[in-house]
Amino acid sequence: MQNSTLIFIPDISGFTNFVNKTAIEHSRHITSELLEIIINSNNLDLVISEIEGDAVLFYKNDNIPSFEKVFEQAKEMFLNFHTHLKNIEETNVCQCGACRTASNLSLKFITHLGETNEVNVKDFKKLIGSDLILAHRLLKNSIESKEYLLLSNKYCKIHSSENSNLDEWIKIKQNTEEVESFGKVSTKYIDFKPLLKKVSEHSKKTKVKKYNEIPDVFTEINAPILLVHSTLIDANAKYNYVPCIKKIATNDKINRINSSHTCMFDNLEIHFVTKNNTVKKENIIYSEEAEFTNGFSFVTDYSLQERDGKTELSVYFSKSENENNRINSFYGKLKNYIMLKFILRNNKKAIRSFKDYCEKTYKESLK
Repeated sequence: MQNSTLIFIPDISGFTNFVNKTAIEHSRHITSELLEIIINSNNLDLVISEIEGDAVLFYKNDNIPSFEKVFEQAKEMFLNFHTHLKNIEETNVCQCGACRTASNLSLKFITHLGETNEVNVKDFKKLIGSDLILAHRLLKNSIESKEYLLLSNKYCKIHSSENSNLDEWIKIKQNTEEVESFGKVSTKYIDFKPLLKKVSEHSKKTKVKKYNEIPDVFTEINAPILLVHSTLIDANAKYNYVPCIKKIATNDKINRINSSHTCMFDNLEIHFVTKNNTVKKENIIYSEEAEFTNGFSFVTDYSLQERDGKTELSVYFSKSENENNRINSFYGKLKNYIMLKFILRNNKKAIRSFKDYCEKTYKESLK
């Protein structure tokens, strides 16, 4: 049975093709995050027919929403989408192509009204019909803007945009597309670029340390800085260079500011939280705070400097602010001193293993 159906497709674009394994994995994860943001912003009780790569196919068969409601729905999805991108930009640690360019992603919406059929595929209802094909073909059009709400003439005839009580910035423009198998198709669209001004601002206030003193550990690694950095921020890579580690627990697929993981040993657990990542030309400073099960906590700052294709790694250990505020007694300070010496001794071994692992990984990548 055919239904008069609202077809609504939010579509993400902007990722280029990556050959680096990490970039491919992270682009998929970022896209998954953004699709979830879009789905969670569904206030019109739209039905999901399927997720199509970087897009969601929504539809609604009854109580077709008005132009104002469709606009407000697209607007909310758009603002939530870009607010999340802003958050990724402000908390980004990873330097892979996907993470560095995530802020360039864009979002457009196709809205069409047409006849469709529903077919059952296992536990899902799949939408079929020529109008569905038309809606998908409208994704590729001649509109210069990358971010917009496009409305087909079929939808606008029933739900007019005239006399709509919308924001002053909104300009509804006419458009005609030559669509394969459909001929000339009249549409209207609203450029969403002005909406970017309304995206929530995130403030990232990080104190950047200056390291003039002698580092606690220094080594030169025969590998590029981005390879060393990507290894350093990968929690699971610690299996390859941290002695006696038994298990690593993490819920974060991409390391960002405030991401955490826990390293488990025979009689000890250390909980790590990413605190800072500053990138300046050929220098990267990465910081993480660690807390032992006995409550002792410290900060490790890694300063990476690239010279002639190699990476100079300087490591600095210090008590965390929480530790400074927590213990003031003589015995407490003595305990802290002993713990830092213990950490320094064991981390020197780990850094040597880290250097060997990075160089091995780099040699293998050249084969």
